[in-house]
Amino acid sequence: MKKLLALVFLTSWALLGFAQNEDNIPVERKNVVKFLPVNIPFQSISFEYERMINAKNSVTLGIGLPNQKSLIGKYGIDASSDLKAAEIGTMHLRAAFRHYTGHNMLPKGFYIEPYLKYQKITGTANISGVDDQSGETYKGAFDLNLNTMNLGFQLGTQFLIAKRVTLDLYFLGLEAGFLSGNVNAISDQLSDANNVKDDLDKAIADLPSFIGKKITVTQTGNKVNAKAGSIPYPWIRGGISIGFAF
Repeated sequence: MKKLLALVFLTSWALLGFAQNEDNIPVERKNVVKFLPVNIPFQSISFEYERMINAKNSVTLGIGLPNQKSLIGKYGIDASSDLKAAEIGTMHLRAAFRHYTGHNMLPKGFYIEPYLKYQKITGTANISGVDDQSGETYKGAFDLNLNTMNLGFQLGTQFLIAKRVTLDLYFLGLEAGFLSGNVNAISDQLSDANNVKDDLDKAIADLPSFIGKKITVTQTGNKVNAKAGSIPYPWIRGGISIGFAF
């Protein structure tokens, strides 16, 4: 995964280096700084920087900073008698090349944008309750650490208001990526750890075989680990950003 992350940085620097080669290009606004409010529900504060190469092409570098917050009461996750805390946060790095189909000589109009994106998802949860079989109280904790690498493209339209304020609507984006990482669980009761392993084994058995065979569940005493390696998955990207051109 470190090699994949390095690839994002290398791609970013290559695009920036390419962007420095423009000479006497008649573009009034070459730079745009953007904020992506649509990523807030995914516990990420995201920004992008777009640099015009010439009148019809630009490069974009994006970053999402993790905003670790509780998920209880959100996205259909209700507080139960066992779940006491649950937090998640995501970060990402994205490098993209954008081609505008018009002749505006400004960062606006309909565009096609291929990109490379790295994403990291982290989360924690605490539980406590009473074991149904033994009647004993237990406490446990989970931690989540997942990484994804994605290749994709998106279609969109960027509006430029008064040649300064940008409104970027990306309405069709398709990604293909690979997911790797770990989920760890620990309990102060061995019986509860056994139940967690059984539940994970049953859930994995219900998955398609090409996914299930890439997940390994192991148990050492009262600790359970689920490890995923390069699981392929599709994703759809869409949203809006607000920016300032200069």
